[in-house]
Amino acid sequence: MNLTLQSVPLDRITVAPQVRTQFSAESIAGLAESIAESGLQQPVLCAQEKDTLRLIDGERRFRACHTLGWKTIPVLIAADRVTAVDALASSLVSNLQREDLSPLDRAEGMRQLMEKGAMTADQVAKRLGQSPATVSRQLALLKLPDAIKAKLASGELSADSAYLLARVDDPARQASLAQEAADGKLSRDGLQRKLRRARRAEAGGSVGPNRVTALLGAGRSITVAGKALSLDSLIETLEQLLSRAKRSKSQGLSLATFVRTLRDQAN
Repeated sequence: MNLTLQSVPLDRITVAPQVRTQFSAESIAGLAESIAESGLQQPVLCAQEKDTLRLIDGERRFRACHTLGWKTIPVLIAADRVTAVDALASSLVSNLQREDLSPLDRAEGMRQLMEKGAMTADQVAKRLGQSPATVSRQLALLKLPDAIKAKLASGELSADSAYLLARVDDPARQASLAQEAADGKLSRDGLQRKLRRARRAEAGGSVGPNRVTALLGAGRSITVAGKALSLDSLIETLEQLLSRAKRSKSQGLSLATFVRTLRDQAN
């Protein structure tokens, strides 16, 4: 990937409109203080557009350096916007593959990949080697209220419980359930059962089927059996099966061994 590192005058850089245009003065001031003490650890990324450079990534760093009165800034320059976006996407993908990322950081990275990398959720899933359903679940965390996000960030609330809470539309009920889960009064399974009962009540007491067969074409089908199945429980079951299958494949197991392992674990 053809990128060059140069020191560029700040007034040569054009800031493109972003989906998120608000940056708190406090966060910019904090970043400026950090840069003043330790220097700029990562250059901003720009794309060459005729006689100007369009900022692709690093607007907070750019603003902080401007606050410090810098005349020039280190810039990674790409020959065009496509090259710049591809470089940014590769960087974000690399960051998302770290095992120490928190659920919220991972979700934010996915959002940035969609926004700045001009990708759909399905494209992000393919790039990361994950299912679209997994990506959608993680992105749902960003819709949670700040108070619930804080509980997730502090470890009071598990990621699995937070995923379930993201499906609750009523803010008051969502907050109440989150507090119960954070206080240890409601496990992830307990929360799931509670939400399932509520959905049934809202649907007039209707109960889902105990067996579902999905025809996939080419003579293939998948059958899932269980008590009162719903679309949510079907998705959850298929995600668990996919995760286990991938793990078995990485261990070099055959299909027969994988099926036998599932049977043994169920007994």
